[in-house]
Amino acid sequence: MVANETMRQTLRLSVPVTDAPDDDLGEASTESALPTGSSDADDALNHTKYYGELTAMLERLHRRYLDVVRLGLESIGVNDINASQALILLNVGDGEVPIRDLVQRGYYLASSASYNIKKLVDYSYLEQARNQHDRRSVRLRLGPDGRKVVERLKELDIRLVDMAATEPELLDQLDQSTRTLRKLDRVWAEFINFG
Repeated sequence: MVANETMRQTLRLSVPVTDAPDDDLGEASTESALPTGSSDADDALNHTKYYGELTAMLERLHRRYLDVVRLGLESIGVNDINASQALILLNVGDGEVPIRDLVQRGYYLASSASYNIKKLVDYSYLEQARNQHDRRSVRLRLGPDGRKVVERLKELDIRLVDMAATEPELLDQLDQSTRTLRKLDRVWAEFINFG
């Protein structure tokens, strides 16, 4: 019951919604997505509708972002790794990361992460080293090619932010949406951890 109440509170926030078809992201509305003065049953139906729309939008945006990354890779002549592998490189960042932490931070499945990491190491985008004290622990860091890819992808992100900045209200909406999604992430994490 606590999770349901938390979900209701989260969904009452002004989440940009769209009535756009699945193949088009459309224009997001900045108005509150929920009607006022309706009954509890109507509120429950509206919450369910908007929750379903939000989860579908998250999946679609993730696929769309992978397409953006793929195009970014193609533009710099990188065709031996895919967009998901490029995101792993971004998650490794500038330091050294144990594989375990990368799996937890990036929410990768262990088998998928292992396959992708092996490919990235084989192609010299990642370097791996065993911990001197615990040979079972493997740490990852970007190789020279990996650093180049990450640098270019960061430049791409800056370019995308600059494009978004041409619509000032979009930047405000991004801030609000990010806060809302963090709250939703906490709700889902609580559900996973505590049921």
